[in-house]
Amino acid sequence: MKHSTHLQPSLPIRFPRLLAACTFGFCLAIPARAATKADMEVIATITPVACTPTLSGNGVADYGAMPASILTPRSITPLSPKSLTLTISCDAGVKLGLRIIDNRRDSIVAGIVAAGSGNSMLNDHFNFGLGIAAGKNIGGYAITLDPHSYTGDYQQAQLLSSADGGVTWQQASNGAVAKGRTFSWGARHSAAPSAFRNIAGTVNVHPYLNRPEALSLSQEIQLDGAATLELSYL
Repeated sequence: MKHSTHLQPSLPIRFPRLLAACTFGFCLAIPARAATKADMEVIATITPVACTPTLSGNGVADYGAMPASILTPRSITPLSPKSLTLTISCDAGVKLGLRIIDNRRDSIVAGIVAAGSGNSMLNDHFNFGLGIAAGKNIGGYAITLDPHSYTGDYQQAQLLSSADGGVTWQQASNGAVAKGRTFSWGARHSAAPSAFRNIAGTVNVHPYLNRPEALSLSQEIQLDGAATLELSYL
């Protein structure tokens, strides 16, 4: 029985604004004999900065095979967190935003992350679904971006978050990922995003399994969490 939580970078990356390097040229057409005018053209080639996100382990947090006996009767069962390394490589410095989209949002168990973690602040905006088995919702998981692990161009970077689509930013002190929230990175102690070519850091997943009474344990249950990491230009 294989239990996996999948984090898959979205490719191609969708960028809401076009930022690019330009080439600029002039063409002058002058007749062989004297004339009273000259034509001019202004041309440019605009190409978007290319960025490639990758996750270690092919983006899979694999919990292997677990016996049903790990489940506690009438209780939520937390699993040990697993860590993946996120790297983003761009061919030029650029300010980036990151959102994480739940591809199993229809399978969440309401309140399971808050109850399982003991933190009432982690409401269902922080709850990502673990899939469905035999018509039963398996559980949920939280995602955190370790705020102390991130570097920008190989220097310590400040993890930032925005709840209004990038209009305002604040330091992301705990890195807890809420649906709809945008993350970015700035220079150390910065309160605004900075342009980087290379970003690296840790993504943690924290799964919680539903009460055994709410699951169908007569067959194998495969954890099927899946989320998309979506990058955008700022």
